[in-house]
Amino acid sequence: MRVPSLEEAISSSQVFSGRAISVRVDDVRLPSGRLARRETVVHPGAVAIVALEGEDVLLERQYRHTAKRVIWEIPAGTIEEGEAPEDCARRELIEETGYAAEKMERIFSFYVAPGYSTEVIHLFLAKGLRSSSKRLDDDEEIDTVFVPLQKAIEMVRDNEIEDAKTAIGILFFERFLGNARG
Repeated sequence: MRVPSLEEAISSSQVFSGRAISVRVDDVRLPSGRLARRETVVHPGAVAIVALEGEDVLLERQYRHTAKRVIWEIPAGTIEEGEAPEDCARRELIEETGYAAEKMERIFSFYVAPGYSTEVIHLFLAKGLRSSSKRLDDDEEIDTVFVPLQKAIEMVRDNEIEDAKTAIGILFFERFLGNARG
């Protein structure tokens, strides 16, 4: 199998900078010598947490303006500058759900949409949950509920869970880590 060659950046300009993302446009030289333009959404990265309590997984319901509806999700959030992914996962779990985890284990990381975004999500498994105090951001309204893992798997299968990170987290846990429950 032939491995694609790297593209050489000729020029780069930031065309938008917001609170959560920026957008960069790069002109690149392809291995063939032709020129092309690449548009990139620059994101600092995020975490997502499969939080377990016995046979139940902690899910959130949150209205998402972009989707124009309430979406089922696992707890997640954006990594702050200088913050380690595990520290972010611990912070976001407490802020969004009001639960702290005794054990926080990194499972794996994945690109959200590598064709146009730098965003990488670091997926964690949280166990040993204990009640803390919820500290939602001013612009967040999140309901949390424990759902039996088998029900959550059915929700993915039935397209009731439409969020990719949530589907990946639930299905990855069931397929590869199910024997690590508890």
